[in-house]
Amino acid sequence: MYNALLGEARKRLSLVRQSLWYTKAKKSTDKKERQAHFSAARHAHGFSVYALEAVADEMRRTTWLGDHLDSHVVQKLAKRAFEAVQKVAWGQAKTVRFKGQRGLHSLEGKTNAACIRWRTDRVVWKGLELPMIKGAEKDPVIQHGLSSRIKYVRLIRRNIRGKTRYAAQLVCEGVPSIKVNEQGEPMHPIGKETVGLDIGPSTIAIVGDTKATLMQFADEVVRDHKTIRRLQRKQDRQRRANNPDCYDETGRAIKGKPPIKKSRHQQKTDVQLQELYRREAAHRNTLHGQLANQVIAMGVQVKTEKLSYKALQKRYGRSISVRAPKLFLSILTRKAERAGGKVEEFSTYRTALSQVCLCGQKHKKKLSERVHVCDCGVVMQRDLFSAYLAKHVENERLQVTDAHEHWPGAEPLLRTAWQQAYNQPASGRPGPSSFGTFRSQSRSSEKESLPEHETRDGVAMAQATVRACESAKV
Repeated sequence: MYNALLGEARKRLSLVRQSLWYTKAKKSTDKKERQAHFSAARHAHGFSVYALEAVADEMRRTTWLGDHLDSHVVQKLAKRAFEAVQKVAWGQAKTVRFKGQRGLHSLEGKTNAACIRWRTDRVVWKGLELPMIKGAEKDPVIQHGLSSRIKYVRLIRRNIRGKTRYAAQLVCEGVPSIKVNEQGEPMHPIGKETVGLDIGPSTIAIVGDTKATLMQFADEVVRDHKTIRRLQRKQDRQRRANNPDCYDETGRAIKGKPPIKKSRHQQKTDVQLQELYRREAAHRNTLHGQLANQVIAMGVQVKTEKLSYKALQKRYGRSISVRAPKLFLSILTRKAERAGGKVEEFSTYRTALSQVCLCGQKHKKKLSERVHVCDCGVVMQRDLFSAYLAKHVENERLQVTDAHEHWPGAEPLLRTAWQQAYNQPASGRPGPSSFGTFRSQSRSSEKESLPEHETRDGVAMAQATVRACESAKV
């Protein structure tokens, strides 16, 4: 049903683009006229979610699919298919994906009054009954959810340890429950400060009024990802051994010959990888939730630069896929709004926090330059300084006077956070090169002789050693 609706929506989009109204809209320069032409083209060829829902209902009544699906489910499938094709129409996606043998991973209804519905202690749908797990009603989180009005029910399918598991999600009205301790107080306090964030591909800087932190972003997930990398290499060796005709003499894949043969050992490796991917995603969500709670404990008014995560993914694809900074920001936004605050994103083009200083000067830096150094005397780690400046952005403008006024009190906090991140007391080893070389507050001649950017590669360290030896000889 979904593939049929997807194909129908693609066909209608193609007719819209071939229509005379679409051609006129592309040539027109008047905004209202363009909108009128686009609307006429969509209306003429039925390119809308309601028109596709009508097609879905007709298919359900006239085909064998009606024996397995009801009206609410097919209307939801039609909406999902239309939104996928609409992204192509808006230029947000290049193409759509038809579902293969694995099919859909979820189905949902529109209301709890019909079709997939919750009744007292079980989910009921077309003769299927899914009872609640025994003892689950004693969980306070489930009690809070069942006490709210249930809007609709979603059925999901997951592969856990190589086996398919089905479950039901109840989408409820209201706010989630808040965890409390034995005294009845919230386990995660809510702060009242204004917090500035600077999120990078591998690091994150958090600066509040009384606390500042610089840390590696989702570092535990990155360390666990090494096991996945080893299995991926094993999977590639098995794929090449099972499909030797799909690769040329140099080992490159031959276009038009996909490797489809799988041995039992490769299938076992695939199952192991799927389980590791699932655990990695769950671990990442847990770490993001914990970090979001730390930020909310400082304050619910959060300010950060609006980044293009698609551009970051093109440049740092592997790191972004493992750390998922956009997912963290969405979790933080949800938690902040639930606590009565918000996450404000502002333009990087207008503010350019990584380039400006408190004195008003601009210093263009390379990505390898991790320390902000200015003639006015400000020396600070780049990410921490950007997060501090983000706190003082109002209406897409940096309030330089306000930032300069609070700098004497914030500098010790930022310097302490920089030193702790650089020294890494848990391991005793220096931090990554993205943290920059720490400079003491005394600004002694020895510290001033350090390079202004802090990429500690082997060549730079060797050159510094040679210079030190030559000076000692002299």
